[in-house]
Amino acid sequence: MPAAAIPLGGAILGAAGITAVAGLGGTALGASAQKKAAQTASNTQLQMQAQTRADLAPFRSAGVDATNQLMSRMGEFTSPFSMTQAQLEATPGYQFDLSQGLKSTNNALGARGLLNSGAVMKGAASYATGLADNTYMNQFNMDQTQKTNNYNRLLQASQLGENAAAQTGAYGTQAASQVGQNTIGAGNAAAAAYMGGANAIGTAASSVPQALLANRLLSGIYGNSGGSAGLPNYNIDPNYAPASVQAVGSY
Repeated sequence: MPAAAIPLGGAILGAAGITAVAGLGGTALGASAQKKAAQTASNTQLQMQAQTRADLAPFRSAGVDATNQLMSRMGEFTSPFSMTQAQLEATPGYQFDLSQGLKSTNNALGARGLLNSGAVMKGAASYATGLADNTYMNQFNMDQTQKTNNYNRLLQASQLGENAAAQTGAYGTQAASQVGQNTIGAGNAAAAAYMGGANAIGTAASSVPQALLANRLLSGIYGNSGGSAGLPNYNIDPNYAPASVQAVGSY
């Protein structure tokens, strides 16, 4: 039976090389896939943040306008109430109430025969004073109510804009954090992949001494028939090989 050439050393080195190449290929593919996934997630998060910012923009703008008005009118809202006698007499209904009240007073006193007496003059003065006091207080309350209402409306719009600005900032911070986590995760995954590739290279490199040792042992047992790439091939005749080699060959 002709001897069979078994380039054992070359086979071991070839397997080691395949292992190293496979490790490096897996490293490159894993790192690239992780980088693309992180970039896709980051782009999606940034797009969502930009859309949220655009959605809240009208409320921020309204808040800015309201705040500007609020500050420019603060003097008006906090100014003390004042009303001259002329302004008081010019209020709606004041002259009508005054004339009707004086007429009623005169009629009541005239029925008692006091039409041109001092009592008439005193009664008219008391009525006019009371009417002025009531009118002033009514006008004061109306002034305070109007100022308070105007202030509160502008304040609510201002607070609406403040909340929108705060939400915009919070969403921006959240998106930045998520993008940072994506980048760190991709870097960690790439580092792990490259470490795996380095381990594969180390494993392949450690196989080289084993291949050389196998060559030396087989050379002493069977003899060297010469091989390529500096690694000898061995012509092994199964009929003369040790029983352990024949047993392995039989499978």
